[in-house]
Amino acid sequence: MNEKVSKQLRDPTKAARYLNRALEYGDPDNLQEAFLDLVKAQGGYHRVAVRSRMNECRVKLIILDEEESWKLLRLYKLLQAMGVRLVAVGSKRALK
Repeated sequence: MNEKVSKQLRDPTKAARYLNRALEYGDPDNLQEAFLDLVKAQGGYHRVAVRSRMNECRVKLIILDEEESWKLLRLYKLLQAMGVRLVAVGSKRALK
């Protein structure tokens, strides 16, 4: 990922759009790559783990485990079938 893309993904609105496109694509590998790009843009696993108040190993497991990506995609599809949409929305109030 180049510096221009990384800078754009630091913006919560652009990061949300990026993640929504990955969800809509419906491929767990694509979703994992999107999460990895977002983590890199936000300063890496350690920083994201601290801000989310989770263990760094847990953050890595959530992002790198293919089954975790499939669970999110299944939820996305299930909600769509019920006429509800799961979307990411940018928030200026990130956890600190």
